[in-house]
Amino acid sequence: MPSTQNDVLVLKGGRVIDPANGFDGIADVVTRGDTIIAVGPDAGQQYPDAQIRDMSNKVVTPGLIDIHTHCYTGLGDFCLPTDLMGVDSGVPIMVDAGTTSSTIFGLARKGIIDHPDTKTKIFALLDPSQIYLANKTFICHYLRIADDERNIDVEAAKKVVDENRDVIVGFKVRATITDDPDRSPFLEAAHEIAPDLPIMIHLGAFPHTPVLDTEKLLYKLRKGDMITHACRGGGGQLDQKGEPTKAYKDAYERGVLMDIGHSAGDFHFRTARRLIERGYLPTTISTDLNVFNVDGPVYSLSTTMSKIWALDVPLGQVIAMTTINPARAINQQDRYGSLSVGRQAEVSVLDIEEGPCTLSDGNEELIAQRRLRAVGCLRNGQWYDAIHDQKQNSDLKVAV
Repeated sequence: MPSTQNDVLVLKGGRVIDPANGFDGIADVVTRGDTIIAVGPDAGQQYPDAQIRDMSNKVVTPGLIDIHTHCYTGLGDFCLPTDLMGVDSGVPIMVDAGTTSSTIFGLARKGIIDHPDTKTKIFALLDPSQIYLANKTFICHYLRIADDERNIDVEAAKKVVDENRDVIVGFKVRATITDDPDRSPFLEAAHEIAPDLPIMIHLGAFPHTPVLDTEKLLYKLRKGDMITHACRGGGGQLDQKGEPTKAYKDAYERGVLMDIGHSAGDFHFRTARRLIERGYLPTTISTDLNVFNVDGPVYSLSTTMSKIWALDVPLGQVIAMTTINPARAINQQDRYGSLSVGRQAEVSVLDIEEGPCTLSDGNEELIAQRRLRAVGCLRNGQWYDAIHDQKQNSDLKVAV
């Protein structure tokens, strides 16, 4: 029966892009409370007493997921406020990528993830060490505890993971090496702690602590593991002729996932262009937002999406890279990543702003003819305006 309750909301007449369900067309998305109850052309007409939000000329998508952020403010000096990157940027779901390790995670859970003031849904990729904390000065690398095997306690980490499986969805590993250049004890520890969970690997070097060579690293990753900063310059993905290496192609073809992880200097248009031209598209688009890059070149997830769109990746695929693909990567595809009826009401709304603008990877600039700007999102059925994303995007330099 049609509902006349005032908790029915119709996002009316937008271009709904839902890659998980193969849908791209003008439609209504109807929610009741925290649940999606209908999607389709004029689906809202049967709810005459519903609240209406006009989505004309807007793009309506499943709730965007940023799979690589740093959001544990108060733990170190590296993180950004959760909701600034989340609902205030039109992103209802985020993953903190390894800001903390097993002995510190409880503080992050109590102080950020479960805090009543946190509006964004937060999942976690845990560093497998006993002690790791991402901060401005790379203190765990400077003090050489990031490559000290005494910093590994597999049984203690298993306990933390098992007690927090509702939010811990995998590991973020810094593949540091010790006395053997062919193995990373920290990567091996993550495999041992929870072999069923995916691992996100930081591609690139750290100050003070050596890491596994890229070729060796790629051959140690399993289907479903993730490389973040997959389009960074000098990361070992391309050979001297600028072609994808055999190790990279082998990893891609066996199902290792490739994540953008933009950061301040870990995404290069040149590398991304080459990989995309050769058919090696990223699996997921993420920001690696932190205090070093929020004021440029990253700004927000929608700006990062705009950069991949500007490299001639179709918009539907860009949306997939920020909805169903990250949901699958963290094994949450049964809850998030689509607009299926009965799902929790996680929905994002974007504007397409036409006209030339300048996008930067922090090294190279390109002129795009359009960009995405977040309008707002539903998080568990509640609407939030994308106040941060609108401000940050307005600061982007417009090409003339």
